Amino acid sequence: MAVKKEDKYPAARRYQVADIQVSREATAVKPNVVVNLVKKAKHPVLVTGGQLLKDPKLVEFAVKFHEKGIPIIATGGSSKPLIEKGVKPQSAVFPLHYVTQFMLDEEWQGFDGKGSYDVVLYLGFLPYYLSRMLSALKHFSKITTISLDEFYQPHAKFSFTNLTANKEMHYQMLEEVVNNL
Repeated sequence: MAVKKEDKYPAARRYQVADIQVSREATAVKPNVVVNLVKKAKHPVLVTGGQLLKDPKLVEFAVKFHEKGIPIIATGGSSKPLIEKGVKPQSAVFPLHYVTQFMLDEEWQGFDGKGSYDVVLYLGFLPYYLSRMLSALKHFSKITTISLDEFYQPHAKFSFTNLTANKEMHYQMLEEVVNNL
């Protein structure tokens, strides 16, 4: 079910108000923009985090992304529910810090050996944990980062707005992205 026009998207506000060391903030995007970015990408990937262990709906969305041809890098124990659903992640052993370090290496060919990733989607991370990794990628790589979590991430290139007050809208936005890929 798509987000209706009459449903207003909340303003893009930081989840952590003290996180002000941002030189350029993320662009708050609607689902159709995410779809266009992923469709234009040469080598996209979805990185999943530990929140998938707490939210089965996020697992369902990750599985749908995989079914649409988006490879998955599972971190923080998120590989367990994905493997149980029949998804084989490209990597399931590295924490987000290591994955970020790999992505910062311009010569790294990705976990699949097909070259570095150009668009990286993030789903299932706590805001303070992901924020530092996105900051490193923003300042030291050319990778387009997109946060699909319910928390606005100012260090991503693109992010959903802060949807903590409306979890159903967050799910609707994820559904719209997956359905239009």
